[in-house]
Amino acid sequence: MTATTGPGTTLERAPVTPNPALDGHLLRIIAGGTKRSAAHPPAPAAQRRIRQYRRFLDALGVAVYTTDSDGRITFFNAAAADFWGRRPAVGEEWCGSLRLLFLDETPMRHDECPMAITLKEARPVRGGQAIAVRPDGSNVSFMAYPTPLFDDHGELIGAVNVLVDITERHRAEQAIRAAADALEASNAVKDEFLGLVSHELRTPVTTIFGNARLLQTHGAELDDDVRASMIADIATDADRLHSIIENLLHLTRLGSGSRLELEPQVLARAVEQAVASFRARNPDRVVEVASKRPRSIVDGDETYLTLLLENLLSNAVKYSPPGSPVEVEISTAGDEAIVEVLDRGIGLEDVDCERLFEPFFRAEPARTAATGLGIGLALCQRIVATLGGRIWARPRDGGGAAVGFALPVSADVSEPTETLGPARPARAGRTVRPD
Repeated sequence: MTATTGPGTTLERAPVTPNPALDGHLLRIIAGGTKRSAAHPPAPAAQRRIRQYRRFLDALGVAVYTTDSDGRITFFNAAAADFWGRRPAVGEEWCGSLRLLFLDETPMRHDECPMAITLKEARPVRGGQAIAVRPDGSNVSFMAYPTPLFDDHGELIGAVNVLVDITERHRAEQAIRAAADALEASNAVKDEFLGLVSHELRTPVTTIFGNARLLQTHGAELDDDVRASMIADIATDADRLHSIIENLLHLTRLGSGSRLELEPQVLARAVEQAVASFRARNPDRVVEVASKRPRSIVDGDETYLTLLLENLLSNAVKYSPPGSPVEVEISTAGDEAIVEVLDRGIGLEDVDCERLFEPFFRAEPARTAATGLGIGLALCQRIVATLGGRIWARPRDGGGAAVGFALPVSADVSEPTETLGPARPARAGRTVRPD
């Protein structure tokens, strides 16, 4: 008779029906007897001892089993059957587990298990660890303590193995390792974040400080054009510094689960106001809003809608040539109001658009084109998610990028909406919905 113990492995197996000789062998393994008398049935006194040993081993709360010198199971107690989730036939080899795995969950052949090593090398194995797979698919991690048994002549006659369930300990160790890995990753992110913030803050602060000191000490000696240029630099970098700090504060606030007070907002009006404010602060840039502007009503927060649009416009301008216009399109599709900001800048070819919304992530083309922290789009994603919408980024036909968002049209406002502009576009990129 044969038994398959692993992929491509077939082992000879003893008869599956217990007989007196096997019971006698069990007694000899436990009592250290000889193998040569295995063919003789045990005497009545020996049978009583066998029953006593069985009762004793079955009463133990730990899994215990024995094998002969060839690795065939001769006895197992009730705890072992519970441990394996099955009752193996007497004569199966090495171990009663359906399958075995190493701790990294790669397959382990039965002839690689601790009991097999003990019988092959005639030495005890202490604390060998593995994972047993039960018939119901559940796993149990264990530590094995197989010990070889010899007769009076020093001949190996079998082994006894004790299996200790360490599943909870193994899970705790995995959790600790995962926590340690997460902490290490968190520390790496923190270090990167501090480095980025230090660099991004130092640049505008240096400009502001340097120009302010020069104006303070030599302002009267400078030409009007030079003074005006220095003041303009101070204003530009102060605005940049203010934007960085605002984005960091709002990103932290929304990340902590803060809820917004939502009110009905005319989305087109919010877009127009944000564009007008942006134009006033960037008079040398052209920002065009599509002529068709449906007056869709959404539930939103005016401050965060403005911040959302400011970040999208700033991003488009940052990565576009100075004379290139930025376009803003407003449309509706079904129960959504849609805004897209389009540019003819460096584009998103060969860029993982999903990662653009991760905090502090910057694609390689963006790193080359301009400085930044990588928090603007991450903040946009959190704002849109908080408002119950979705956001995406995609390469624009003909070059450049299109970054847009969609918000649900308010169900509490009866004012009709005018559906103008292009239908809802097919998008390559990320769709973000609130959890």
